[in-house]
Amino acid sequence: MNGHDDKLARTEDDVRSALRDLEQYAPARDRVLRALGQPGTRRRPRRPRRARLLAGTPGGRAGAGWPGGPRWRRWAAPAAAALALLVVAAALALTAGTRGHHGMPRGGSAPSSPPGLGTPHRNNGGLFFWTHFNRVNGLAALSAHDIWAVGSAATGKPLIERWNGMAWKQVPSASPRDAKESLLNSVAATGSSSAWAVGYYNNGSAIKTLIERWNGRAWTQVTSPSPGGVHGSFLAGVAATGPSSAWAVGYYNNGSAIKTLIERWNGRAWAQVTSPSPGGSHAWSALSGVAAAGTSSAWAVGYYGRPIRPLIERWNGRAWTYVASPNPGGRDGGALDAVATAGRSGAWAAGNVGTRTVDEALIERWNGRAWRQVTSPRPTGSRGSTLTAIAAGPAASAWAVGYYYADTDVEPAVLTLIERWNGRAWTQVTSPSPGGSAEHLPDQSLLQAVCTISPSDAWSAGSYSSGNPLGKILIERWTGRTWTQLPAGR
Repeated sequence: MNGHDDKLARTEDDVRSALRDLEQYAPARDRVLRALGQPGTRRRPRRPRRARLLAGTPGGRAGAGWPGGPRWRRWAAPAAAALALLVVAAALALTAGTRGHHGMPRGGSAPSSPPGLGTPHRNNGGLFFWTHFNRVNGLAALSAHDIWAVGSAATGKPLIERWNGMAWKQVPSASPRDAKESLLNSVAATGSSSAWAVGYYNNGSAIKTLIERWNGRAWTQVTSPSPGGVHGSFLAGVAATGPSSAWAVGYYNNGSAIKTLIERWNGRAWAQVTSPSPGGSHAWSALSGVAAAGTSSAWAVGYYGRPIRPLIERWNGRAWTYVASPNPGGRDGGALDAVATAGRSGAWAAGNVGTRTVDEALIERWNGRAWRQVTSPRPTGSRGSTLTAIAAGPAASAWAVGYYYADTDVEPAVLTLIERWNGRAWTQVTSPSPGGSAEHLPDQSLLQAVCTISPSDAWSAGSYSSGNPLGKILIERWTGRTWTQLPAGR
């Protein structure tokens, strides 16, 4: 094999490996792999698919081989249209015997910076840019007549909507003045005049944490630490127990590794609090969700290590400590995306776990002494699933939502997934998937948030595309018998 052929073979291997990482983009991936003479649909996607953001390489520049953080799955489906163009371009480059400007990331047990919404890439000017989608990422309910929803908009501004008992209405957000793009990932409310929303924004040179506060009249930005500096700082979850007590979690890049980030509101200011980063000094440790049962009890979940595995940390009133949790995927990995408290001593966590073939939904439960895996149903016809949010309700009930991949007569589809805990077991509950099949990317439906008010009243939200590359907001409501889709706010 001559030097040119050897280089081409290595390039082909790189691209195949990267495409196998992108299970969410199966239709585009399969087309490219078929063009390369390789089967695609039934191949095991390389682990993992955790990086939601590209925070930059150790040198501070964005690159193809450095992960930025968890839950890039949250943005995978609506980003498929944009990524498909890049994938096809890579295939064309291969067939021409050329290599792109950046080498494709290799597969394996380490996150390889898969792109998605919120994933900054380098443009020709050297600044970050984001692809924008309409999406709800977080829900918080005060009552059946007062619910908040936050997320992202195709305009590049944060999305905030409020349910008044009759309809959803958009509410102006407090996007930073110097923000090129910004979004919100999570919301928590403790009263009609007290709520928090967290996320991050791009000022053109760095990604910084974003925290907004509702004072009963308007949302305003509140200063928050961004310890990553030019390397990037991100907030993914928020929980509040009162006007003077709130937590926000996420991660930041210190230039050589991804570290957990926990910030606390003390009634006057947000300050960073020391938190374990068990991934080590040259790996990654990231938090995706947080839940609090009081000022002296809170949980945070995410992932860490190489190969990655679920991460759970606990606040005992004095410090955050690492708590052992099941890792049923072993070397195939796993991650937790969400956590919810159940009473004063119980808790649930949800995410996904690697298997030898595909990823499957993962649910874990705290029984007061230890975390234990609880069986999660596999949807009929599923070839992979993940849970992105979980909420515990009254009378030992709970809801978990996400999405799964199902084969169709045409191509794989991404469909909404809702599961319910009845006190004894988790079962799947039928839910609308308005995005349809994935015949034309990115026709997919995903749920990213859930909240519960009573056994007969719950909400879930996310996005669907139905041929729209910018995505459409998806809001669904449980009426005690069925889940139905409702119109988004205007």
